[in-house]
Amino acid sequence: MIQEYEKCLTGINCILKEAWDTSRSTEDKREKMQALSLAKECYSMKLDLLTNVGVIREAMRFATDKKRDNAMRQRNI
Repeated sequence: MIQEYEKCLTGINCILKEAWDTSRSTEDKREKMQALSLAKECYSMKLDLLTNVGVIREAMRFATDKKRDNAMRQRNI
């Protein structure tokens, strides 16, 4: 779960960088506006991912469970 969450954020960041690069390098107003619109959408998606309480709780639960499982394995060794 956490890995997929990180992959999504990484992908959005890559798209965001490309959108900004495109908006800075093009002279075409239409292309610039499309790139800026994409950047805006990426920011919105990032905000949703970073503030989604359900996703954050699930990630925290997953991390806690893994930590507990690792501790139990260490005791059984």
